[in-house]
Amino acid sequence: MAGGGTTNEEQVSKQGKLQRRSQLGGGRRRDREMRFRVSDEEYKEICEAAHRAGAAYGTFIVHTVQAAIRQHGSGQQPTLALCEELRSIARQLNRIGVNINQMARIANATGQAPQELSASLAYLENVLRRVDASSVEVGRLLR
Repeated sequence: MAGGGTTNEEQVSKQGKLQRRSQLGGGRRRDREMRFRVSDEEYKEICEAAHRAGAAYGTFIVHTVQAAIRQHGSGQQPTLALCEELRSIARQLNRIGVNINQMARIANATGQAPQELSASLAYLENVLRRVDASSVEVGRLLR
């Protein structure tokens, strides 16, 4: 059709594509619309990720949000708990370091290691195990 208009066939074709995108399984449809704003960089990132996934960006966003909901289904933000765990570990490592430095000073001054050294090293091993476990958890969350 001249003048930049579309024919009925093109409109039906476009409507069919939109309808297929908005349908869920079993003939159900996505009838609700959500509007939100993104920056130019976020828009580009979302569109590129959707393209890599072979999905329309709306479908990609829905699936990504649903996956995040399933992953964090408890309602608690695991990343917040993990951050607190990492802060706790950092404080413990700092305290252990201070204690070991004090024992090293005593050992250098007297020529003998303090009795508390073996207990401090055992505690350090436990904290390092927690660091390893937390590192694995961080890696899992970032995938």
